[in-house]
Amino acid sequence: MSREITFAVAGMTCASCVARVERALKALPGVESAVVNLATEQATVVYDPSVVTPASFAEAVHARGYEPVVKEIDIGVGGMTCASCAGRVERALKALPGVIEATVNLATERAHVQYLGGALNEAAIRSAIRDTGYEPLAGSVGEDDRQDDAQDEAARRMRRDVGRAAFLTVPVVVLSMGPVFAPAFGRILMQVAPAALWSWLTAVLTAVILFGPGRRFFRPGWIAYRHLSPDMNSLVMTGTGAAFIYSLLVLVWPQGFPATARHLYFDSAAVIVTVILAGKYLEEVAKGRTGAAIKRLAGLQAKTAHRIRDGADEEVAIADLKVGEVVRVRPGEHVPVDGLVRAGESYVDESMLSGEPLPVAKRPGDRVTGGTVNQRGVLEIEATGIGAETVLAQIIRLVSRAQGSKLPIQGVADQTVRIFTPLVLLAAAVTFAAWLMWGGANGLTTAFVSAVAVLVVACPCAMGLATPAAVMVGTGRAAELGLLYRRGEALEALSRVDSVVFDKTGTLTWGRPTITDVVAKGMSRTDFLALAAGVEAGSEHPLALAVVRAAKEEGVAAVTASRFEARPGYGVTAEVDGRSVFIGTRRLLAEAGIAIGDWEDAACDLEAAGKTVIFVAQGGAVRGMIAIADTLRPQAQAVVQALQARGLAVVMISGDAAAAVAHVARAVGITRHYAEVLPGDKAQAVRALQEEGHKVAFVGDGLNDAPALAQADVGIAMASGTDVAMEAADVTVKGGLGTVVSAIDLSRRTLNTIRGNLFWAFFYNVLLIPLAAGAFDPAFGLQLNPMLAGLAMGFSSLFVLTNSLRLRRFKSLSLGPDSEGPAAWLTPAARRL
Repeated sequence: MSREITFAVAGMTCASCVARVERALKALPGVESAVVNLATEQATVVYDPSVVTPASFAEAVHARGYEPVVKEIDIGVGGMTCASCAGRVERALKALPGVIEATVNLATERAHVQYLGGALNEAAIRSAIRDTGYEPLAGSVGEDDRQDDAQDEAARRMRRDVGRAAFLTVPVVVLSMGPVFAPAFGRILMQVAPAALWSWLTAVLTAVILFGPGRRFFRPGWIAYRHLSPDMNSLVMTGTGAAFIYSLLVLVWPQGFPATARHLYFDSAAVIVTVILAGKYLEEVAKGRTGAAIKRLAGLQAKTAHRIRDGADEEVAIADLKVGEVVRVRPGEHVPVDGLVRAGESYVDESMLSGEPLPVAKRPGDRVTGGTVNQRGVLEIEATGIGAETVLAQIIRLVSRAQGSKLPIQGVADQTVRIFTPLVLLAAAVTFAAWLMWGGANGLTTAFVSAVAVLVVACPCAMGLATPAAVMVGTGRAAELGLLYRRGEALEALSRVDSVVFDKTGTLTWGRPTITDVVAKGMSRTDFLALAAGVEAGSEHPLALAVVRAAKEEGVAAVTASRFEARPGYGVTAEVDGRSVFIGTRRLLAEAGIAIGDWEDAACDLEAAGKTVIFVAQGGAVRGMIAIADTLRPQAQAVVQALQARGLAVVMISGDAAAAVAHVARAVGITRHYAEVLPGDKAQAVRALQEEGHKVAFVGDGLNDAPALAQADVGIAMASGTDVAMEAADVTVKGGLGTVVSAIDLSRRTLNTIRGNLFWAFFYNVLLIPLAAGAFDPAFGLQLNPMLAGLAMGFSSLFVLTNSLRLRRFKSLSLGPDSEGPAAWLTPAARRL
């Protein structure tokens, strides 16, 4: 059946744009018609959803140079209890017109939807969730506390239901099992009232349990059956409902059953509901702990601030603040906004973001970050970022997004879960039929007990929680250690890398080079530095900054340069007093036709000492050269050794001269290295390693590292680097280079935890479902009671969650101090994470 959607397209300016977009859409298989309206900037497409998807529309429009308006939304989903629930919500969301991608995470109880703007709205998404039998909750983490409140309220309701169910189950068990274990107690009951009265009392109490606290299984279970997608609730509903109805029929019409099958199972139904409720409550508590890192980060966000207006303080909600307003922060208070210090001096504890235990001195003009703690003096801060625009809020969003990601390893579990519950229902039916046919005199009783046990013991929850629970704890712990994953998939990819490629400058070294030698001919050192600093003033390259800094420190006034041009990988050019000046590598001079001549030997000597040499030429001749040395990070050698000890190949790539690169490689123990690599060629070098069959992680920090970061299987950006590098990277680490090792260790530990969880989830069902079915009864006399089946079901989910929570104890590798140089995490470059 054809479907029609309308979505927004940005970037069109004329009728030709419209025609190009229309042709691109019509060319897709399955598209029946496509009409693009320039005035409304919308495209209307009639298509066959079985052939083409909205994602294809977005790709086609983008390929023509225009931008389909793609929106994203995070919505909490209440009421999910197992992987089947998450799968049903996910399928319902993917079926909505305009949805590009939809993922539902059982552990976080959140849905992330990416869709074409104009084709869908939030109300339709919430309605789809509600139609599947679940409750849409609040929006993004860190932006709305209502979701946490709803989750807390749900946990409180479940605890209350567990208490009520347990209170009612005790008399049911006592009345049902007491006479069996204590005949004297049975005789007392018979003296007080007839046996039928006690049986009816247990029936009434069980009905209250099933349709009171147990209603949370019956309603969604029935909805799941109605959607032809049974889940855990359906299994519990079927098992306990069958036990209740069977017992009620025996009570009302005993003559309809063989004498050996006239048993009541009210106690089993009551205990199963109570035990599973208790297990789900403990599961909720454990799931709450998996998200502890997010809650701790969110707890750092101030709710109010002291705004200065007309010289007086007034306490206002953060939402009422505006950029540019000034707030006063007293000692001991959390800084409520990102901003600039306008007045006052103090020390601020930034350990929650930087990991550095020592407070940082703040004076007028310094930047401060929301969530940090003012320790001593009073600060007046001009707000530059409020609420969702603060660094902390952006970090929370990144961590939340990573926690909600679906790793490739989860695909096996998802495919299994989709057919799991129907298979369990089939297994229960086969079990019942087999025992009924071949069970002998007690066949009906054994058939019934075994079928109920199969329904109750089967647990899709553990399979559904195996991956997301570990990802939540792993990425949360990573955030506490200074690791930010832009996407959860990087966690799995990082665990599989076998090669780590480092950029040199700013990564293995501090990236803050210092001039060591200045050699000039035909002009004084002062004039030479003035010329070099004037030209380099237009560049942001670390070597250029070293030249400018040296001139300032020596009190040299830089000349005025014009027509500046940066040549990445080569150097810079400009004009001074009408003459061209070239500052950079041999390649730059060769391209300009300038011979190095007698300077070559001296340059080689400096480079052999591990220094980088840049040449300064004017008037067609070399006027001098500057030698610059960069300092190795204290942890560099230990990090390389630690990676090699883990079986990883370590490679270094740099644009510096071969001798300087070789010197650093020898110092840190790297045997494979590449020098004088142009920025575009860094990505090619990574690609060459990948073509050799390697899984590559690239670690860098500069603008010229962005292509390589994007090309690598996993890009790791140092947080002291540029915004572009961090946008291209999958993982961002704070200043300590040793965190790179911790990132790999944590990713491996997390994936091992996921594998352990999945093994347990599958092994549990493979072992216990046959046991519940009575497969071991003829040979070993082993039969699983339905009440014990309920306990086992709850234990399986708790095992997966507690196994995942072990990741909270992960400790980063200690490689000694790495505290020199920039603090990293809170630099302006990190402000657009």
